[in-house]
Amino acid sequence: MKKIKFDLKTASSGFTLTELILVIMLIGIFASVGMTRTRDGIVSIRTQVAIDHITADIDLLRSMAFARHDTLTMVFSTANDSYTVYTGPDGSRSAVTDFSNSVSGVVSFQNAFFATVDITAVSFGGQPEIQFLPLGDLKSGGTITINTHTITLQDLTGKWSIN
Repeated sequence: MKKIKFDLKTASSGFTLTELILVIMLIGIFASVGMTRTRDGIVSIRTQVAIDHITADIDLLRSMAFARHDTLTMVFSTANDSYTVYTGPDGSRSAVTDFSNSVSGVVSFQNAFFATVDITAVSFGGQPEIQFLPLGDLKSGGTITINTHTITLQDLTGKWSIN
C-alpha cells in the first residue's frame, strides 16, 4: 500500500476566521445603510402618493362642481389626517357618500400604509376647507401642508402647485 503525504501549507485553500468575520461585518454595514435609505425612501414615496391622491381629488371635486352645477366642499381634519366631501351650499351641506376612495364621504390617511403621512395644516381664507362653486370656481385660495410639502391652490381657478 502506498502512503500519501499531505503538505499542510499547500493543501489548505479555505478562508481564515479573520477573513470570514471581516466579510460578515461588511455585509452587516451595507445592509444597515441600505435599510435606512429604504425606510427614508418609503416615507417619501408614501408622502408623494398622499399628495397625488389629494390633488387628484381636488381636480375631481372641481369637475364634479361644474358638471353638477352645485357647490362642493372638501373639509379637512388635521387631527384625524382626513377630509370629508360635502355637496350643497353653506348651511345645507350633506356628505357625498359615493365619493371615490371614501367611506361615507370621508377619505382618511389613518391606516398602516399612510402611517407616516401627516396633514399638518390647512388654510383657505382662515377655514380648513376647499369650496368649489357651481361653475367650478374656487371660493378662496390657500394651502394644505402634508409633512414638509405644501400644496397651494390659486384663487378662482383652483390651479394647484406643490412646493
